[in-house]
Amino acid sequence: MSNFTIKTEQNDNFFIVRSNGYLDEHGGAIVFSAVDKDLPAECTKVILNLKESPVINSQGIAQIIELSEIIVDDKSGEVAFVGLSDLTYGVFKMVGLLQMGNPYDSEAEAIAAMRD
Repeated sequence: MSNFTIKTEQNDNFFIVRSNGYLDEHGGAIVFSAVDKDLPAECTKVILNLKESPVINSQGIAQIIELSEIIVDDKSGEVAFVGLSDLTYGVFKMVGLLQMGNPYDSEAEAIAAMRD
């Protein structure tokens, strides 16, 4: 089992998830569960800050894909990805995650871009 942690924060209409550590199947499940359980109904904008998780394996990617589909398709929300490494950016692009959400360098940039 990996040493993976997350912190969540609600900021206005934004739900921010900050991960730390190797995002494998276990880490992906933690992120998925946190958003699934703790996302307030009025929150439609989710920011996944992956800066401290520079390596994400295929099972972790699968969890993020499923979570993004729920946020965008089922809840008519928006998702943003912050702090992607070059490798992660390439993988997200290849698997279609960047069609569901946009990448940003910082949380502030994501929030500014996603404001109504």
